[in-house]
Formats: sequence, structure tokens, C-alpha cells
Amino acid sequence: MATRSFIARSLKSSFEGVYCHYDGYPEYNGAILRHYYSEASKVKKLISLGDISTLGRCVGRKHDFNKRTEEQTTYYGRDRGELHCGKPTPFIELNDLVVHASEAGCEFIYLFDSGRWYFLERTMQFFGSNDGTPFGGFEPLTHEMTKAKPF
Repeated sequence: MATRSFIARSLKSSFEGVYCHYDGYPEYNGAILRHYYSEASKVKKLISLGDISTLGRCVGRKHDFNKRTEEQTTYYGRDRGELHCGKPTPFIELNDLVVHASEAGCEFIYLFDSGRWYFLERTMQFFGSNDGTPFGGFEPLTHEMTKAKPF
């Protein structure tokens, strides 16, 4: 079963983000984002290729989905060949981003803003559902939350 998340960044007057299907909890995806994507240029590159199947320590190169490694990120468009998921989704308002992630059944939202990662969470959503449980407020993604590194 997947733990879905949404990975986003703030721009000057808007936001953009991508869906990520697997391992969205802070101890895994949160740790990877905090440790390997702590610079704005890396976050921009990560998000630029669209929706993500599995988050890796680097963006990497195009690879066969069946020959993927934990080292590099696997994208739905680039690596799985799926259509209409190769670009980040733009948002004018932060609330629109949160609603979008909620409707996608995400349990976590990660937002890179002013050089730091923040996150929202809500209860587990079963089998791609959205039970309407709201997200809490944004909190800083701290070392204590991500110290159990999966890598």
C-alpha cells in the first residue's frame, strides 16, 4: 500500500508541485527531501519532471521502471512512459494546492519555502480514497522527524 504525498515549492507569487505515490511519511520521503534536496535548484529540478512514483536521493536519468534503483527518482512520465504527468501542477493560492493534494488522497504535503522544508499531515487514506479528513497546519520538517534515515 502506498503512502501518498505531494511535494511542492513556493515561487514569487504562486506554487507548483507534484504527486509522489510511495513512502510519503517524514521518516522516508521527508528525510530524503531534507538531506538531498535542501537547495532551491535541486528542488526545482526534482519537481520539473512531474509526478513521481518513488523518490530517490537524486533525480537521475531516464531508466526502465523494472530496473529502477533506490538511488534515483522514478517519474511516471519519464520512466514509466505514462502520459499527462510530466509537468508540475501550478497553483496561485496555497489552499488550492492543499485541496488538490487532498483530492489525490495524499497523507502528507511537503513545501519548500525560503530555503526550508515544511510539511502538513493528516490521517491515513485507504485505497486511494479521500475521507475528507483535513490537513493540520504547516510545521517545519525537523531533524528529529527525519533522523531515522532509510538510506
